Amino acid sequence: MTSLARFSGRGEAGVTLIEALVTFVILSVGLLGIVSLQGIAKSAQHQGIQRTKAVILANDLVERIRINPGGVLTYSAGGMDTSLGGATLSAPATDCAAVSCTAAQLAAYDLWLWEQSLDGATVTVTDADSTVRNTAGLIAPRACVRFAADTGMTRTGVVDVIIQWRGLGEIDDAVTADVDICGGGTDGGDDEFRRQLIVSTFVIDEAEL
Repeated sequence: MTSLARFSGRGEAGVTLIEALVTFVILSVGLLGIVSLQGIAKSAQHQGIQRTKAVILANDLVERIRINPGGVLTYSAGGMDTSLGGATLSAPATDCAAVSCTAAQLAAYDLWLWEQSLDGATVTVTDADSTVRNTAGLIAPRACVRFAADTGMTRTGVVDVIIQWRGLGEIDDAVTADVDICGGGTDGGDDEFRRQLIVSTFVIDEAEL
């Protein structure tokens, strides 16, 4: 009778250990799922913020062009071949925030300010090695301004502001080589990480009507 009781106790101990192991495995899988879900949510949030920034930037430049339609040819001088982004522009000699400017001077000043925002240079941090890094811009951004004058007009027509940047993951509707690539040629073509936003508007220069 004593031997049977001892055998039964060992059996119950074995069952308890198996149950504990199964519980541990289930708990581990659940925790991994939660961590994975948090990672996906964080990535989606980041990409949503990036697209929101792109929309705000594009609308900002569109409004600048609408206010200063006489400088539309300066805004769009680079076309699709010369992109903005990466500090390609130097500060203009004329500070239009302090003195009156011509339409072309104001356009050049606007583009310089706007590129600073595109690059995120308006908010910076300094690393331990004294390197200053931009923190408020898009990832690897580039932008182009394309203008198509209306029939018989010079400064009245359709303006396209194209912004491209790098996302965190591949997508099916990424920028491919068979579309207009900001920067000319096939630069960045077939890059499944690259996002694109195009904002179009019709600009009217009343001076030529």
